Amino acid sequence: MYIYVDVLIITSIYTNFFLLKTTARLVHSPLRNGKCIAAAMVGSLFSLIILLPPLGNTLLLLIRILSAALMIIVAFSGKSPRELYKTGLIFFFVCFIFAGIEYGISVLSGNQNMIWHNSTLYVNISLLTLIISTVISYAAISFFRYYLDGKNGLDKSYTIIITRNGKTISLKAVGDTCNNLTDTFTGKPVIVCDKKNITELLDSNETEIILSEESMCCSYGWRLIPFSTIHSDGMLPIFKPEQVIIKDMESGCLKSADVYIGVVDRNMEYAVFNPKIL
Repeated sequence: MYIYVDVLIITSIYTNFFLLKTTARLVHSPLRNGKCIAAAMVGSLFSLIILLPPLGNTLLLLIRILSAALMIIVAFSGKSPRELYKTGLIFFFVCFIFAGIEYGISVLSGNQNMIWHNSTLYVNISLLTLIISTVISYAAISFFRYYLDGKNGLDKSYTIIITRNGKTISLKAVGDTCNNLTDTFTGKPVIVCDKKNITELLDSNETEIILSEESMCCSYGWRLIPFSTIHSDGMLPIFKPEQVIIKDMESGCLKSADVYIGVVDRNMEYAVFNPKIL
């Protein structure tokens, strides 16, 4: 059986991109496509070890750890060493799940066109098989993420640190699983805050139009999403801050969150977010 380097590299980039995006979903961490592609390309270069003579297990393990570490550092640069370590562990878990499902589908489909060498699997599979294995893997991991989200406690106190246009504020916050608001276009969660608590982040023009649906426009980086509660429904103005950090006041743990901020005028003492963000 022949190994086609172009197929090996392209398939590796595609797979690594998916694995990194899935990891980001599991840890609820922001991951830009540019960084993800760059990290996937770095990881794809290590797949070329399949072309080398047999290597020892210890060396192969070191190469795999180096490959994963470089991919995580490139993709999630800016995180603390502790966060990178945790993200790396989740990345290994995702790789394990995907590799198992992909291998299983290949065997069940009768595809014997595969080579396992130097801890690297080369499978000459069709594009359809690759897509199917990707969808099944993503569904399985998403279900696991959903299960974990339901395990988060709601009886804790939090502080949310929001940075926008060079300004930073801190707000008291509570977790509420009923807050299922997400941005329509990106699917990212929305943290709901009272207008008076984020005034420092707004300029004079934004303060005037923020609650006027008719005059809200994208020129200020805002948009509207539909919302519905027991008492009312309508459109909620949201914006994307430069950074959001959620602090658990009991443990002191800090968690960066890739979210939008929704603004209401209802005299809310606390910001409200879904604990799944954690």
